[in-house]
Amino acid sequence: MRLPRQSFARSRAARALPPEPSPCYLLGTVTTRARWSRAVLWPLALALMLAGCRGLRASTVPLGGTHEEEAPQSKAARSAAVAAAPVTPNTEHGALHADTAQVSSASASEPAAPGKPAAPAAFQVKPYAAHQAWTRLFDLEFALKVGPAGSIEMKMLSHQEAHFEVLAVSGGSIDKLSIEYSVYTSKMTIMGATQDSPEELAGKRFVISFSQGKPEVRDASGNKPPKKQLDSVKDDAREPLEIEKALKELAQLTAKGKGDFSSAGAVALAGGEDEDTKVTSAKASLQGLSTTSHAEKLALLDLGYTLTNAVDDTTTIEVKVAGSMSVLDAPSRYQTSTLQGPMEIRSSEPGGMQGRGTIKVVTTYKY
Repeated sequence: MRLPRQSFARSRAARALPPEPSPCYLLGTVTTRARWSRAVLWPLALALMLAGCRGLRASTVPLGGTHEEEAPQSKAARSAAVAAAPVTPNTEHGALHADTAQVSSASASEPAAPGKPAAPAAFQVKPYAAHQAWTRLFDLEFALKVGPAGSIEMKMLSHQEAHFEVLAVSGGSIDKLSIEYSVYTSKMTIMGATQDSPEELAGKRFVISFSQGKPEVRDASGNKPPKKQLDSVKDDAREPLEIEKALKELAQLTAKGKGDFSSAGAVALAGGEDEDTKVTSAKASLQGLSTTSHAEKLALLDLGYTLTNAVDDTTTIEVKVAGSMSVLDAPSRYQTSTLQGPMEIRSSEPGGMQGRGTIKVVTTYKY
């Protein structure tokens, strides 16, 4: 459940921000790097960090099985299954959450609604197969106040659609994978002024080969992409491996009908860690099983994560998010997740950059 991670720590412009940056200066330096997806934070890194948690970005995939197109009427019949946990930061900036824009859901299919309780049974985790494909839709929004008394207001909306396809497998493990970022748009608003924030991955396709579990990335022309793109794509490419670990642990819990993930399992469920963003706290639990109106078994999970990102030696971004995730069975595969919570920028230096706000990430999968 990763958030596309835009790493503030990797942004020279972000590290150069003065303690009290002007809106004009920020507008000129805000750039983004692909998922809490790093691709999630960007010039304010913010987004970012999270976007790794690219968590919290749920960059997951259905494990195994052949793709069968769902009937249009079935899609239309689905209703929302996962409600985000309410976020009410106990700070003077808690009201920011009420001001954040609603995440776009126009392109996301509606998740299956839980129905009658289901008896405990191990979910089916199948190995990956060649030509297996899925699309991940990722929506992130944050609102932040920085500077003296929170005098500078910032908001960001980001939408990404990434298409994954398994090109080759060996013994159930992925040997080659392609990822195409068919849609990736972001808008940043600072003090009421809005501008598009270009995303380098937008419209690009990459092919990833795995050697002893390590991804080697090439662009559509067979060349090695720039480091900024390379880091983001590697993060996304590793996620299917992490998610497989998480779903195997989920299968053990569904056999019991309820239970908590291990700390390592909760981190794997979020897509794992990257070099910039550290998961300092990770909790996940299976709350129950049900049967949908389409006779599919559905697992409902509760999630909670604390993420930290060191911008430099004195400045740290911390994000605490909580929410829910739904996972369908036969085969076991992610459906949707919603995470939200407070974020804070802290400095150990007097007069250093400070800020508080909220963030929300919604991830949906189409198979």
